[in-house]
This record gives sequence, C-alpha cells and structure tokens, in this order.
Amino acid sequence: MKAIQKQGTGRAAYAELPIPQCGPKDLLLKPLYSGICATDLHVLYHDLGQGDKPFPVVMGHEFSAVVAEVGSEVDGYIEGGTKIEAGHRVTVEPILPCGKCEYCHRGKVNLCPNMSHLGIYENGCYADFVSVPANRVHRLPDNLPDLAGALVEPLACAINFVDKARIQPGNSVVILGGGSIAQLTLQVALASGAGTVIVTDPVAKKRELALKIGAHAAIDPMREDVVSRVRELTGGGADIVIECVGVAATVSQMVQLVHRGGRCVMAGIPTGKIPMDLLDLVFGEIELVGVMATVWQFPRAMRMIELGRVDVRVALDKVVPFSQAIEGLKEAFESSEVGKVVIQHGA
Repeated sequence: MKAIQKQGTGRAAYAELPIPQCGPKDLLLKPLYSGICATDLHVLYHDLGQGDKPFPVVMGHEFSAVVAEVGSEVDGYIEGGTKIEAGHRVTVEPILPCGKCEYCHRGKVNLCPNMSHLGIYENGCYADFVSVPANRVHRLPDNLPDLAGALVEPLACAINFVDKARIQPGNSVVILGGGSIAQLTLQVALASGAGTVIVTDPVAKKRELALKIGAHAAIDPMREDVVSRVRELTGGGADIVIECVGVAATVSQMVQLVHRGGRCVMAGIPTGKIPMDLLDLVFGEIELVGVMATVWQFPRAMRMIELGRVDVRVALDKVVPFSQAIEGLKEAFESSEVGKVVIQHGA
C-alpha cells in the first residue's frame, strides 16, 4: 500500500508498505478523507512527541474510513450496541490509552501516561489502510457525509475546550486564533450560550470568517491593542479566554484579557517553553486550565453536526488528492492564509 511517512524533521515522503495486520481486537480501515491538523505539522516540523520514537512513522490522525476487515474477537464498538461489520463507515479516536492505569479506570483516557497516539507514536491514517483497536472506533451516522466524518475529531477537541471553559449563558468569551480549530470552538461556544464572543487573528480572511459565523467582534492584533479593545467590548475583561494558537504572544496575553476571577483555557500546543508573568493570575484569582485532545466527546460532536448546530465545513480551505498531500502539508505549514486542508484518499 502507499503511505506518507515522516522520515525526519520536516521530511515527509511517500512509501510502499505492507498492508497492516488486523489483530483479533482490531479493525482494518480504508481511509476516505484525512484532515491536516496543526498537530500533524508540529509532529513533522517540530518533532512533537518524537523524543524516543524512531523514524519513520506514518502520519495522520483525523479521518473517516470504511471497515475493510474485522478482528476475530471484535463484537462491538466503542459506544456499544450495534455490531461493527465490514463496509461500515467510521471515525476514530486517535488516542490509544493503556486501559489499565488509574486515569483510564476513572474514564480520563486522554490523560493516560502510557498512551500511544495514531500518527505520532503509531502508524496513522495517511495511508491506503490503517489498523486500529476496535474500541476506539465510532460508526458514522448514515446522514453524516464522509468529508464531515474526517472533521469529527477536531470538533470533539473544540467541545472539550468549551467543556473546560465551563461557559454559562451570557458569558463573554475571547478566542485567541482564527484557524480551523478556533472557528469550530467559536461555533461550539455560541451553541453553548456564550454572549459576546471575540476572535483575534492577524489574517483578514480568518477574521471575516469568524464574523460570518457569528463572532461579535474580530480583532487584528497587528493593528489594534487587543487588551484595551477587549476590555472596551466586555466592560473590563472577558469571563473566559480560550487560547488556540500556542505561541508566546497569545499565551502571555491570556491573563490580561480576563477580569478578576475569570478563566483561561490553554488549548494551543506550544512548540517550546513560553515565559509568562503570573502576577495577574495570582492577584486576580484567575483560573488557568490546560486541555488535552478529547475524552468521550465524539458522540456529541457527531450529533452537533447532524443537528446543524455546527458546520464543520466553514473553515475548509481545500480538498487535495492523496497524490498531492505532501504539498498540502507544506502549504499548510508555510502559509498563515491557508485554512483547513483535507486529503481525499483514492484521488
């Protein structure tokens, strides 16, 4: 089969590999669409999670797929009920928890210290086939398109961000960043009853998209004083700030944007250490909450798409054939103008 491997820092290449074995508790899947995520770019260009992992590794973790083969001991799938069969369309939770530690036993599988992860530590979905544990798979509803199925994972992340933010009806919310995950977070925040929602991003088309989706204001951090503008719009500071970028400028800015007693959610993944002045955090009793991927949000994400509460396609910039996927990765990394890029397998 053909696959896209990370073969070194910043170096991805097509490779011919054997079709993976389908273990007794696994499913062999044939991907339909795969998303290019900022995490994939961090893996490729910044060696995220690759400290002790030898190259090469097949990349990718956001995807929809068709079941090609069912392991001999598989009798269901993650949410129980219907038996999974060859031909069913599915999406996959890419975190692979150990299932044995205290975090797994408490249902916090995204915090498992022994976890693996598709596309980072294990071969992922940028391939003709991928083998995954059956208990990490969700069957896609019949009315949910293949393309939308590839975007369930980032929407589930956005739901987790908003869960951690604990938004209450009427809360003012600032979302730092205007990329695809921020645009999904914006929609979930609005669906959760947020009042004034403000998005910041230096790219004009991302600000315009945020306003089109329903943001009440979109600030250009290169031209405006974000802190004073947010305080003006919220009457002194936001109730909640969700950081979706992971860069020094936005991380260090978070605590200046909330009022005393406010809450900051750190959702972006930094690529290095970031200095931060914590005096405002202490004196203002500001909550700073980290958030890691998803935990049990996939069914809710699929339901929100089905009900039309979230349109996962709004931040979609382009769909590229698998034969152009490496160019898609490069473009997504090099251009701040590019929105969500999705790979179409078999094209």
